[in-house]
Amino acid sequence: MGRFADGSPGHGLVGKAVVDTDGIELGYVMTEDDRFLTVGEGPIGSMGIGKRFVDRVADRVLLKGTLVEMFTGLNVIDASGEFVGIVRDTIETEDTWDSILVEDEEGEMVVVVLEDIKSIDEFVELDVTGDELYATSGG
Repeated sequence: MGRFADGSPGHGLVGKAVVDTDGIELGYVMTEDDRFLTVGEGPIGSMGIGKRFVDRVADRVLLKGTLVEMFTGLNVIDASGEFVGIVRDTIETEDTWDSILVEDEEGEMVVVVLEDIKSIDEFVELDVTGDELYATSGG
């Protein structure tokens, strides 16, 4: 039940914790569709995580690697569709994902809190514009 490979709906995924291979928790599955798991209830508010990052489902949803391995190098796009930069690192506090570190076009590092991320799949899509991002990050 809840396995992607069998083609059945993943009703069994809702409520399961989502963790990377280091045990860092992203939150819990709230909903799913064909491409995304909507993860929430953790430090992130809610965010779509592309199913391409999911390795397997057991008592938890296990991702294919560590957060830094999976997300480093992804392009970051703001709410207006403008390029912000490239993910260079992830920041964790104890066993919880906190934020991502993005290098912008000028080579400056900008911290993006998880609450500002709408989804992560082929790229990171933000819920805020670049101007709002810099206003809140102090950049």
